[in-house]
Order: sequence, then structure tokens, then C-alpha cells
Amino acid sequence: MKLLLYSFICMGIVAITPFNSFSQYILNGDATQESCNCYQLTAPVNNQIGSVWQDVKINLNDPFDFSFNVYLGCRDVYGADGIVFILQPDRNSIGIFGQGLGFEGIAPSIGISLDTYQNYDYGDSAFDQITIQKNGVVMHGNDLAGPIPASASSDNIEDCAWHVFRIKWDPVTHTLSTYFDDIFRLSTQTDLVATIFNNDPMVYWGFSGATGDAYNFQKFCTPQNPLYSSGLANDAVCLGTPVTFTDNSTSFTTIKDYYWDFGDGTTSNAANPPPHNYLQPGRYAVKHTFTAADGCVSQPYTKIISIGDKPDVSFKIFDTCVNLTPRLNVNINLDVGTINQWKWELNGKLFSTSENPDLSQLAAGSYSMNLTATSNIGCASNIYEDRFTIINSPVINFNVKDGCENKPVIFNAQQSDKITTINKWQWDFGDNLFSDQQKTQHVYTASSIYPVTLTAAASNGCQSSVMKNIFINSVHANAGNDTIVVENTPFQLHGSGGSAYFWSPSTGLNNPNISNPTGNVSDDITYFLTVKTIEGCTDTSSMKVRVFKGSAVYVPTAFTPGNDGLNDVLKPYLIGIKSLYFFTIYNRWGQQIFSTHEINRGWNGLSQGKIGEAGVYVWILKAEDAWGKIYNLKGSFILLK
Repeated sequence: MKLLLYSFICMGIVAITPFNSFSQYILNGDATQESCNCYQLTAPVNNQIGSVWQDVKINLNDPFDFSFNVYLGCRDVYGADGIVFILQPDRNSIGIFGQGLGFEGIAPSIGISLDTYQNYDYGDSAFDQITIQKNGVVMHGNDLAGPIPASASSDNIEDCAWHVFRIKWDPVTHTLSTYFDDIFRLSTQTDLVATIFNNDPMVYWGFSGATGDAYNFQKFCTPQNPLYSSGLANDAVCLGTPVTFTDNSTSFTTIKDYYWDFGDGTTSNAANPPPHNYLQPGRYAVKHTFTAADGCVSQPYTKIISIGDKPDVSFKIFDTCVNLTPRLNVNINLDVGTINQWKWELNGKLFSTSENPDLSQLAAGSYSMNLTATSNIGCASNIYEDRFTIINSPVINFNVKDGCENKPVIFNAQQSDKITTINKWQWDFGDNLFSDQQKTQHVYTASSIYPVTLTAAASNGCQSSVMKNIFINSVHANAGNDTIVVENTPFQLHGSGGSAYFWSPSTGLNNPNISNPTGNVSDDITYFLTVKTIEGCTDTSSMKVRVFKGSAVYVPTAFTPGNDGLNDVLKPYLIGIKSLYFFTIYNRWGQQIFSTHEINRGWNGLSQGKIGEAGVYVWILKAEDAWGKIYNLKGSFILLK
């Protein structure tokens, strides 16, 4: 037979294709023709069998390299049974259905099977497999090669997808090889003419397929793939540049006629038409179709060819002030493509390649800005220029110190530059109060951190702002509760509320300038505590010391637990007492709910993890004073909620 070599890409497969001047195919069994170059071997029906043979024999003394598109259906677990590429001498051959794949019983023959159903009695594997077999023997054991997974990437090829099935024969080395989706799978080195076909090199090629109790759509197509290239990156070019269209189509038989539709109302019948010049920018759907020698007309192959226009750009930068980003308005008119390159020049030097250049750090002065914009197709605009001015803003600051609640804080605004003239000041004290004085004072009524903002407006229309946080502190002196002490017995004061402490008078105190001095007095006295913070805030509190010249025990008649800081603990007040034997509390049912022997410990009102019920409780106490006197006391109190 005569061989012509065509290189083509079909779903990733490069093939060398022989053809006859005109090809016909013989259909047997349930096989049907779906289109000019596509055939259905089985429908998704039980117990079907079909075969398709090319009606002209090929010579196995010549090499061949066939590529087909195959479809094994969508049913995986219950899909069956598979298809076989076969070489054999009888154009009416058809084998056994079901697990026979339409190949079983055809002899002499060579078959490359894609088996998609696991028949245990035939030794099938769990995966969809590919095997090279001879003389219609489908049962494994005497295979020429395989079985192995048909696909190198998946155990399932019944996946609703078309795959490329390639078979290559080299008569010199007697090597029959097969590929699936462009990946080598199997080969056998067998002299087919001598050992299989009794020295007769003339055979038919074709496909068989079968179903049994399980079924699938099973199809194959001879390649008929229109394809072309434009020679353009991303199939796009600027207006005015001719486009050269090159045919890259592939067909199982020779291509007889070509047809081009360039999308602008013009056509061509040349295999490779002359360069085409588009007159207007736009996106053109260019279709390419061919008719093969076997009469089959391909489906059109369509790509969008983008003919780009030159971007029309303009922009305006509005005059602005230092430290205030200029306002930039950019206008782009472009029919085809998008802008993907920006070139900004400032005073003749490259400044930015960003769509939005950062103009926020420009110093005061006059500027010239140029823009060139280029589309993703590579079409560049003309250079556009605009001029603008950055005006000086006033340079300001202010001094302020942290202050005290309800005391005036002084604010003093300052101007550092000598270029601008400030005609308006504005203070925002951070508490919704304001002032328009350069130097002012303000009283804060609550302690907090306040964000203070000073704004100054100059006569040239520019303004500046500066913000600082100010801390307003509060001070609340606490000299402690009034107390009763024993004459000439040391006691301790408990002051709080500041960072510096001053007790007055200093009578009987070991150190009047600490928070908790020790005292020892023989007469009643009132102490005054003045506290001061690091901000200079001061406050004064007082407490009375009553001197008891003997011993005593006092127990409150009521208390209000609740952890609110007010009268939360019930305990005895012990004057001149050196030992507490016990202080015990009982509820109304006589149950003990609290007891201690610690002098400063009391009941917080909790019983079994929660505040006890409101009502009357009973207490008993035993204590000894400094002179040996024993107190045995009892009483009651009311728990209030």
C-alpha cells in the first residue's frame, strides 16, 4: 500500500497515518455508524456484539502508526465488556459476545483488547486492562503481553471521556506497540506474518466490541481533527499587522478540500491562505474545516483571533498639598483587550509601572507627568502629559502633659515652618469638645486616655493635622476605716490611692510618708491622709482612731454578703484580745455553717457554695484578752440580701 506521512496532534498523540484514496468500512452485528468517521460498536444494551472493518487490506510488510479516539462508556462497576483492535484476514469476522469481546473465536488474528469487566473464570484483573492476544483467545495464560492497567493514571477507563488509543507496527523489528492517552503501555516482538498469518501479509484492521449481562456505550472514531495556528502569542495582534494562518489538521485519510472563514466576511479554500489583514479592531471567530478523501467533513475548529486597537489614554492630576495624596483621574478607551502595562514618567524619569502610582511622598514643587499604556495584546498608546503642583502644608506640633481629672490642662500649638501663614487653629480634645485658640486649656471630667488632634489651616488652602494621646488620671485617697485600738498598743494604718503619701498629724506614727505606717497612741486622734500621683493629682481622706483602755468584743447585728465591697464579711471586732478560741455560726435549724479561731477571719455568707438564705443566724464565741480575761459570748444577727 502507498504511505503518506502526516504529523498531527490528537488529544496529545503524535501519529504517522497511512491512508487510501478512499476508505469504506464494513459493519457487522450491532455496530452502527454515528457520523462519517465515528462508529458505535455496542449500545448500552445486554448481549450486544458488533465489529467494524476497513474494506481495504493493509500490508504488514509496511509499517503503520494508527491513532483512534475510543469511548468506553460511563458505567464503571456494572459496565462491560470492552473493545478490541484486531488484525485478521476476513472482513466479515465477528466473534463471541460478552466476555468474548467480539474477538473470541476469530483466528488467525492479533487483538489488542481494552477489557473493562472482571471475568474471574478468564483470569481478568480488577482494573480495566490492556492485553495483546492472538487467534481469538481471550482467556489469559497465553497472552503475548499483559494484562496491565489500560491507563497509567487510573484503574477505570469507563469514565465518560474520550481517550486516544494508538497502535504502532514496525515490520523490521517485528514490534507491535500500543499506547493509551500518549503513554506507552505494551509491546510484543512477534513476526506476525510468519507466525500468525501463515506468511500472508494482507489483513484487514478493525474493532470489535461486546456486552453481556453488563453493558456500556462502546465507540471509536478515526481521527479527523481540523487544527490551525495563527503564529501569534495568545492569538492576538495589533491592528495593521497581517495574520498568517497555518493548517495543522490531521485526518486518517488524505484531506481533499479546505475551507476557512476569517470571521470578517471573507473566506479561503487554500490549505494555507495568504496573510490576512483585518481592517477593524475586534474579536474574530476564525473557523477552519476540511473534507477528507473518504468524503467525511470535519467539525469546524474555531479560535478567537483578537485584533487590538491602540489605547486612547488621558489623565488629570489635581493640585494638592504636601502630605495629602494628589487626586488622580485616568481615562482609558480601548475596544479590544485590557491594559496590563503602565509606564509613568515624572519630570522625564521613570517613576512607576503601577496602574495607580504612589504620589503621596512628593515634596512641594511643580511636576510634569507622562503616561504610556500598553494592552495585553501589545498595542501601545501615545504619550499623554499633565502638569501639577504640590503646595506646602503648615508644619505644626503641640506640647501637652498628662493631667488630672477636673483640673485644667494647658494646650500650646506651635508652627515649625516659616513658609505658610496659618489663619485657623482647631483643637479636638477627644471628648467631643473643641477649641479654635492656638493656646488654650481644657478640663477633663473623667479619667481616661484621650486622642487629642490639632489641625491648622494655612492661607494657601493647605492644612495639617497632628494627633497625640493624653492620659488623664484620677486620685482618690483612702485613709481606711475608723478603728478602735488599745491604749499604748501598736496598730497599723492602711492608706491607698496614690504613689506618694503624707499623714498628718504625725503623732505616734513611725513614718508619716508611707502608705501603711505603724501607730501607738494613748488618746483618741484623727489622721488626715494626702495622696499624690506622678501627674501631680492630689486628694485627702481622714480616719479616726479611738483609744480603748481595756478589752472588748463586738459582733455586728446584721451584714449583707454579695461581694460588692460593702459589709460583705461578718466577723467579731476584738479589742485587746490576744487569743480567739472559736467563733462559730449556726443557721435557724441549729446546723453549724462556719467556724474559725483566726482573729481576722470572718464568714462571707457562703453555705454549700452559695449565699445563705436571708434571716436570723446564731453565733457563739470564746476569746481571751491581754490580761487573761475569758469571754464566753453568744448572740444573733440578720443576713440581708
